[in-house]
Amino acid sequence: MARIQIGTESIYYNRTNDQASTTLLFIHGSGGNHKSWPDCLRSLGKIGVVLMDLPGHGLSTGSGRSTVGDYAEFIDDFVSALGLSRVIVAGHSLGGAIVLELALKQPIWLVGLVLVGTGARLRVHPDILDGTRRDYPKTVDLICRWAFGPDASKEPIDGSRKALLDTGPEVTRGDFVACNAFDISSQVGDIAYPALIVSATDDRLTPPKYGTFLNQHIKNSRYCLIQRAGHMMAIEKPEAFMDGLTAFLESLPGK
Repeated sequence: MARIQIGTESIYYNRTNDQASTTLLFIHGSGGNHKSWPDCLRSLGKIGVVLMDLPGHGLSTGSGRSTVGDYAEFIDDFVSALGLSRVIVAGHSLGGAIVLELALKQPIWLVGLVLVGTGARLRVHPDILDGTRRDYPKTVDLICRWAFGPDASKEPIDGSRKALLDTGPEVTRGDFVACNAFDISSQVGDIAYPALIVSATDDRLTPPKYGTFLNQHIKNSRYCLIQRAGHMMAIEKPEAFMDGLTAFLESLPGK
């Protein structure tokens, strides 16, 4: 566990294998934190892993952002501050949109993408957008009902609820506003990085059609569909998620 200062913001991150030549950086979704990813990611062998909290989320200080582009700019600053030179960026939902925005900007350090429960266009249900302003706790319960599949246990649901409540309404609403405005549908075909796209059969927030669109338009991509999981697929079905991720990493040149 560590912190790094970026401007006036103190950013929390957890890093393993900091001598590795390649690092996997994981970016959580709206209102979440680093616990949106399974603990088993810390045992990926020769690849370094960084789990972090976006500004204003989890254990990081500062303010959330209201556009995906602003979050992408922050991630570029974060990677530079850590001195990383070869990075595969994994993003869930809003985090995936941030990854796609980075892929269009083509920073020199970016070498691969992992896109989890995300899409080239992310529209947010009005009940979530309005609810984050009117009745935040009730809306958090709604999000948690929609975000998990039929096999989800109580622990990840309770953890996601706590993360959203701890983040608070202003930051979470800003995240959803950023998602709702995001649309790179006409540009996604320009992305040529090696990419893993992960969807889940029971994802009500970003159904599999979002993942198949990305897979059809990103030239060098592979697709993984997790059965009987919802939007929080990585923590609902960590074994299936890790299987897909490991196979992707093994397929990369110079792994």
